Amino acid sequence: MLRLQNINVSFGKNHVLKDLSCQIDQGDFVVIVGANGQGKSTLFDVIAGRIRPQSGAIILDNVDVTSFDELQRAGIVTRIFQNTRLNSVGSLTVAQNLAIAYYGRRRARLVNGMDVLPRIKAQEIIATIGMDVSILDRPMNALSGGQRQLIAFVMSMQLRPKILLLDEPTAALDPQSATKLLQYAARYIKEHKITTLMITHDPQIALHIGNKIWVLEGGNISKQFNEDQRATLHPDQLIGQIDYQSISLDLF
Repeated sequence: MLRLQNINVSFGKNHVLKDLSCQIDQGDFVVIVGANGQGKSTLFDVIAGRIRPQSGAIILDNVDVTSFDELQRAGIVTRIFQNTRLNSVGSLTVAQNLAIAYYGRRRARLVNGMDVLPRIKAQEIIATIGMDVSILDRPMNALSGGQRQLIAFVMSMQLRPKILLLDEPTAALDPQSATKLLQYAARYIKEHKITTLMITHDPQIALHIGNKIWVLEGGNISKQFNEDQRATLHPDQLIGQIDYQSISLDLF
């Protein structure tokens, strides 16, 4: 369980998060929506330890982790960014990236492409997302955005984090790639009961995935909806009359 208690974050005179409090239970999949500049990414920065709030507390499984920095939380919190190039090492092969993710903080050497992660294990990992094993020897920066993001998700699951942060993971993807990623991620997250928060600008995604929806406005959570309430919602009830581009495809 993750609790944020009276979190305040300011940058100069800009008060981004304002006395924000919330609770995420084990296995929750919370989708966070809101217009630009409402504090969504800052909230993720606080949870990940990238930013320390001026006041408030972050409690994970009854342990106060407020003072933990980003490195200290790396084994607890995993984040996937919308920029696909931030989620992997582009100059390394897929196999090398998988090895880094698989061994995490454990000592591992990457020699001649990859000799620390058994080839059969790398093949098993890549097969779970329906990719041909030949992709293992290709550098990450030679792949499409959709391929990189899907592999990034698989990488993030190798050490099974307590908290998964999906920071607009489909924003840079075409509709087909976005749908494939969300279909796979939603099934995996549900099957393994991974506590997840996801930011999206697309209300259609919010209405089809997860078990809770939060609307972030003015640095705080202005609305909360559970899975039963979601069926009766209209997109405008989530983010109002602002422009958005939906993936416009059925997720399930």
